[in-house]
Amino acid sequence: MADVIETEGKSVENALEKASSELGVEKESITYEVLEETDRSFIGIGMGKKVKIRAMAKTPETVAETAKKTLSTLLDLMEVNAVVEIQDKALMEDDMIHVFLEIIGDGSGLLIGKHGATLDAFQHLVNKIINRRFSGSCNVHVDTENYRKKREESLTQLARRMSEKAKKTRKPVFLVPLSAKDRKTVHMALKEDAEIHTKSTGEGPMKRVVIIPSKRASGTSFN
Repeated sequence: MADVIETEGKSVENALEKASSELGVEKESITYEVLEETDRSFIGIGMGKKVKIRAMAKTPETVAETAKKTLSTLLDLMEVNAVVEIQDKALMEDDMIHVFLEIIGDGSGLLIGKHGATLDAFQHLVNKIINRRFSGSCNVHVDTENYRKKREESLTQLARRMSEKAKKTRKPVFLVPLSAKDRKTVHMALKEDAEIHTKSTGEGPMKRVVIIPSKRASGTSFN
């Protein structure tokens, strides 16, 4: 993890410039917090304003360590007996820092929740905190017991079975309501099948995927 430093200046911008020089990175790649901000002009002429900040470079490593600490704190607050480990190496891809965290402990079923809802909630909350801390461009993936891969494989198998049913019956097949991530898995699993096409229907975050035989596609609308 990169060093955390403290710098002072006549303004936040000035303190950031010093931090940028010491850390060897651009100002846009620094996350910071203001520790002290005082106006000393009343003491005497020339004293002016002083700002003190704590800063660190925004790198895959610092984001990963901060995300790990954040998730660990959330689990502790909920009195969940588990530890968090960084899986694989955090990486930069398309200007986005990706971090992979694994929750290890008993009671993983409670951590996962129905169709991964609890796990998704942890992931969403950690991403909110981390992106606010590091000014965006971070994507934290949270998993436990390889659940996400198993879920993806299960949905892919379901999508292919239901697509065969749609082709055989020549009728649209509606899946159960799914989250946006799960719907994407289904759409991607059937993307290359020229005999059917898929679309989402319904209101709210949980929508249903419809698998439609290609010959019935024209003139059929599912809004």
